[in-house]
Amino acid sequence: MRPLIRLNVSLLLVLVCCWSGCGKKSEPAAEVESAANSAPTAGVTSPDYVVAKVNGTPLTWEEMDRRAMGYLKDDVEVNHLVIPSNRLEEAREHFRRRAINAFVFKTVMLDEALKRKIAVTEADRQAGLRALQNTLKSRNWTTNDFFERGPQPPRMMRREFEDGLIIDKLLKREVRDKIRVEEAELTEAIGVLHETNQLRRARLETIRKQLLDGADFADMARNVSECPSAKDGGDLGEFARGKKVKPFEDAAFSQKIGEIGPVIETRFGYHIIKTTSRMPAKVATSTTPAVPETVRASHILIKSVPVNRRRLSDTILRRKYNTGVETFFAELKKKAEITCYLYQDMTF
Repeated sequence: MRPLIRLNVSLLLVLVCCWSGCGKKSEPAAEVESAANSAPTAGVTSPDYVVAKVNGTPLTWEEMDRRAMGYLKDDVEVNHLVIPSNRLEEAREHFRRRAINAFVFKTVMLDEALKRKIAVTEADRQAGLRALQNTLKSRNWTTNDFFERGPQPPRMMRREFEDGLIIDKLLKREVRDKIRVEEAELTEAIGVLHETNQLRRARLETIRKQLLDGADFADMARNVSECPSAKDGGDLGEFARGKKVKPFEDAAFSQKIGEIGPVIETRFGYHIIKTTSRMPAKVATSTTPAVPETVRASHILIKSVPVNRRRLSDTILRRKYNTGVETFFAELKKKAEITCYLYQDMTF
């Protein structure tokens, strides 16, 4: 059995923890409790107002708002989120709630890691940096960009990274190392994909019957084909042998001009091909080079779902992992003391 792909630190931070950390416990405790209970829930301006507590660890308004606005800024700059001016306050509230949820998740996890005496080694740190680097490729960021340009100040981003490593190590021990993909599960999943592909092929067979009954090929391609050529009515232009995958070119070069060919399968999916013209090969002369035979063809493509055992196994493992994390977190929450003072309707 292949080992489960490591949940890298950046994904943990962005997708699970949302780059949120827990606040330091302030002293004296009575002052924190007083601020939490006396501050209003609307129009809060005091940076020290405690908006939530987890196992005695407070989250202040200042930290929550800094993180929430960091998330908002990141979504606007990186994910191109567009927020109408009349909904800006609604967006702020959304990200504040997100910051509180992330604070709860992270604090609960770090408290459990502390109980289990989980520590990060230098090997863990280097592995985390490598995983982070791979994930950041989609942003064209380096690991230094992550720390310097993230939604929180660099010092906090580095702390988030370290905290993420601890949580990842906890989840590896308590969730990831305990799950496997059974052969029966894989066989069942493969069977579902085969059934899906047969339905896709059957759909294209129905489309072919419509074409044989007189439906316009170009109109049909524009409406149903899943190839970029759909916008051109399925027209692929003129091509010689060796330019397309072999089953496709074999069909295109063997069909009669104007014929609606049978449904064929390639690694891309299922095709109906219509060869629209053919240019014969020309032999070389003393003044001109040889010209290969070419055809011009149009097609309608319905994509198939690739049946890849390795990828399918990884998908099942990720699903089991996500479920396992949710279950593990739910069990920890039952034992945790969690209070949200800012939003009374939030449940954890």
